[in-house]
Amino acid sequence: MIVFSILLMECTQKVKFNRPPDEVVDTSIINSTLIPPYTIDRNFTVFKGLYISGNDVSTFRDCKTGKIYWITDSSGKMTKMYSDIGRYPAYPYESVYAEITGYLKGKSKRGLASKYENELIVKSIEKLEGKSFNTGCYPYEFIALGNEPFWSVDIIPAENRIVLKDVGTDKAYEFPYKKAIVTGDIHKYEVSNSKNDKLTLIIRKQNCNDGMSEREYFYAASLTINGRSLKGCAIRKGDQLKGNP
Repeated sequence: MIVFSILLMECTQKVKFNRPPDEVVDTSIINSTLIPPYTIDRNFTVFKGLYISGNDVSTFRDCKTGKIYWITDSSGKMTKMYSDIGRYPAYPYESVYAEITGYLKGKSKRGLASKYENELIVKSIEKLEGKSFNTGCYPYEFIALGNEPFWSVDIIPAENRIVLKDVGTDKAYEFPYKKAIVTGDIHKYEVSNSKNDKLTLIIRKQNCNDGMSEREYFYAASLTINGRSLKGCAIRKGDQLKGNP
């Protein structure tokens, strides 16, 4: 009886712990789907916004939320693409329109990135291009522009600056943003910078044509930069212009 009991226990243990010879385990399935952490594509999102690159700066203003994130570019391509965009004449820390695929990692604890509430990790770049008055989430107040010679002024309260691109002299001028003096239908901006440049821009509610396209503007503009006068038209954020681009 004792010998029979011992033999029965051994058989029971063998049935419990030994795998049947025809049972096959696919280790590739375990490695790829069952054991974390593995990132899957549905965790990535397409973000649309304005990207700024420069010394100690890599930020993204999200079109949807208006929030500013620190960007970490795992694709390794954004800085080069940013520098290759035709922004002539370019100025430091100029924002460009970007569509990127990535994910929000959370608040960083590293250096300058820690100053922002979230860090955006970039997987791939779908689009990177210069912005214009047609860029939906570009938060300008007015854009004035003229030709022969070509020039444009972007008034950007959200970036605390007013920028003149004077193509005729191959130069860009930056000024700190200052609210316009508004008298009736006239907006007058008077600003200066640390280089002693002085700009006066007067925008008047009046139909205008730039002389080169069929666009119909609702505002006319006159500009004085360091004593030199220029004339053109202006676009207010939200204007729905008629005519060809």
